[in-house]
Amino acid sequence: MKGRRATCADLPEGGPRRTVAGTVGAVDDERTPPPPTSGDADAAGGRPPRGTRGAVAVVAGLVGVGLAVTATLVAPGLLRATATAGEGAPTTTSPEPSTGSGPQGQDPTRWVEDTTALLAALPGVADARMDAYSGASAEITLDTPLPAPEAAQRTADDAREILAASRGGAEWSLRLSGTTASGATLQVVDGTVARGTRGTDPATGDPSPDLLGEDPVAYAVRLVAVDGVRGVALEPGSASVEVADAADLVPVAGAVRAEGRGLTAMGTSGYAVNLALGPDGTTVPDDVLLTLVAGTSARPGVDTVLYEVRRPVLPGTPLLTAYGSGDPAPVARWLDEATYGADPLGYQVHGTAEDGGASVRSGYVGGSVPGVPADGTTCAVGLLTLDAAWFDAALGRRFLAVTARNDDDAPCVLAGSPVLRFVASDGSEQEVLVEPDAIAVGSPVTLAPGDLAQSTLSWRGGPTADGPALVTSLLVAPVPGTPESVVPFADVPGAETGLDLLDGATATVTPWAAWVPPGEP
Repeated sequence: MKGRRATCADLPEGGPRRTVAGTVGAVDDERTPPPPTSGDADAAGGRPPRGTRGAVAVVAGLVGVGLAVTATLVAPGLLRATATAGEGAPTTTSPEPSTGSGPQGQDPTRWVEDTTALLAALPGVADARMDAYSGASAEITLDTPLPAPEAAQRTADDAREILAASRGGAEWSLRLSGTTASGATLQVVDGTVARGTRGTDPATGDPSPDLLGEDPVAYAVRLVAVDGVRGVALEPGSASVEVADAADLVPVAGAVRAEGRGLTAMGTSGYAVNLALGPDGTTVPDDVLLTLVAGTSARPGVDTVLYEVRRPVLPGTPLLTAYGSGDPAPVARWLDEATYGADPLGYQVHGTAEDGGASVRSGYVGGSVPGVPADGTTCAVGLLTLDAAWFDAALGRRFLAVTARNDDDAPCVLAGSPVLRFVASDGSEQEVLVEPDAIAVGSPVTLAPGDLAQSTLSWRGGPTADGPALVTSLLVAPVPGTPESVVPFADVPGAETGLDLLDGATATVTPWAAWVPPGEP
């Protein structure tokens, strides 16, 4: 071969294979492996030096399956090493394409090993692994410290081309991860159809945007370097960031906005704060909301805070939920009085009553109820008559309808759900967790003078064999934060002796809706 450049015809047929999972020696920006040392054990045994054999095996495998794109990416540097280190090696004929179940008839083990070696040889790659059978998935771990953003992106783009070529048109996926010197992590998941529209938004039917963008790895490297960021995870349909502490939410959100990006989730290490931001992923929560979330997490007794921008159950408005082990009332009062000028935000605070049972308080942050008009037409609580209308039972479930009648001489609007408390026959209050109904859909109801609105309470009957005190009246606030009215139901057929809503029970309540007489659809 002396005096001419090595060609594919000079490559031996077959040749040693690279391992499926492993790393290779350092390479320069030309992707040229370092020359072997004179003491190479393989060379001493009469075989080509290690660097030559790796080059021969990889390129021979590529030629065997006709992967022109991949060979263009990596082969020139490898061939240069082969021509230098392998001088005097015998000339052989081109290998015949292998047969088997891999792309274009190649044996899966062979082409997976070859492709793994190509991925491992890319600049900035600490490790490369592939599915040992199909090769449909590849995992690349970047060096620590991480390469520069642009360099990391070039490595990812080259890996995409290698996988696309080696798969021969079949589907593939690429998971690229890395860790900073401080321990922050990034993960980018790419694939055959990663770029472009990914499915549809289940709520609207609109196409879901591709959240990777054109430089997802470079973006992830930049973002993971921001103070307070502990993790970044990007996929075509999701984009999330983990921060060290709730105080980092606002500055990190600002860094995401500055990149022109959005998020589907955001939270703190240890899951003390989690924000589920919906599938759109093109926007970031404003600082007012993030400050409120951080403030709630800092309240005494609060262990976990969850924010959901779009809930699969009612209320359909965003919901802020705080979980703790103490009395939920102080946190609920703090949320009621919070200054919050954004769209209405419901809240639930879960805690523990004095007797050790579960206790929950709910309402709207700052008292702003969704759907309530600002023109003064909201129903005045003092002009509403609250009552219980009917009771029903089926398949172990119980149902009680609560009504509100407009006693004003002008129409008014009633929105949201009533707040209920439960008083037993012995005068005690039963601790019942009241959750929004998962099926009913509510909207503000306009009541003409004398018209009724209804809300339905539902629960699973509790055991009464030991004669527990039953609920004999309700305390009902038409909307959160308003005065309560006592609602008895001794004259409602089926509920005369009381309701089997016992301590620790869970019930659901629907939003106010137009009155529908019993028996009608």
